[in-house]
Amino acid sequence: MQLNYRLRILKTIYQRTPVVLIHGLFGDLSNLGIIAESLAQYCCVVQVDLRNHGHSPHSKSMTYSIMAKDILDLLDQLFIEQFIVIGYSMGGKVAMRLCTLAATRVSKVVVIDIAPVKYNIWKHDNIFNAIECINVSGVKNRDEAAYIMQQYFIDRTLILFLLKSFRQGSWMFNVSSIRDNYKHISDWNTYQIWWGPVLFIRGSLSPYIDNHYLHDIYHQFPQTRICMISHASHWVHWDNPSHVLSAINEFIIH
Repeated sequence: MQLNYRLRILKTIYQRTPVVLIHGLFGDLSNLGIIAESLAQYCCVVQVDLRNHGHSPHSKSMTYSIMAKDILDLLDQLFIEQFIVIGYSMGGKVAMRLCTLAATRVSKVVVIDIAPVKYNIWKHDNIFNAIECINVSGVKNRDEAAYIMQQYFIDRTLILFLLKSFRQGSWMFNVSSIRDNYKHISDWNTYQIWWGPVLFIRGSLSPYIDNHYLHDIYHQFPQTRICMISHASHWVHWDNPSHVLSAINEFIIH
């Protein structure tokens, strides 16, 4: 599958290892833009739309192995062998899967607010139900769509995020495929241990990297550092961008 991507090339004599940025569920390549802007000052940056998201093709299949293979195919096309990968939420799981599919090609990994575990709680039912209601109603205006989402008790920040992908009554992400594959998205298999350096960035107010997940993290990624970002929810790079950027820059440079 040919993923949509944005390539930021640094035109200097000295080139650091390229960085690949992978967004989360319902997102697109623009979501980690603040990180891309910062990193593009000293290395090549590749931002991608995962399958069923943004401007990338839609598909019925959406496992972590498949999504990671999409990334590798793109990097092959760009003649990028060694790379650093940064993934947020679902994108973090894609990043972790890359470690086992291409262990010798990945030099460092940053995982933002997700753990290598199966999450048993379906956290997005209200989102799927709201989207279905919008689709059935035939609403084309974002304000009207936002009003419907409010009835499903969806946080306003999340509503604004979702509506970035709402264009003239249609969603850029593939709602039906995401819903059909949600079991795979919530799931995780324990893959072989990866001994490379990994930074897990954790929002202090987020439940996604809880203390009882730490064993799973260190078991699969023994060379892990964990950085707690204060006053940050699951949207850690929005809530406290300066501290997130500082942690990423320090980890990548040193």
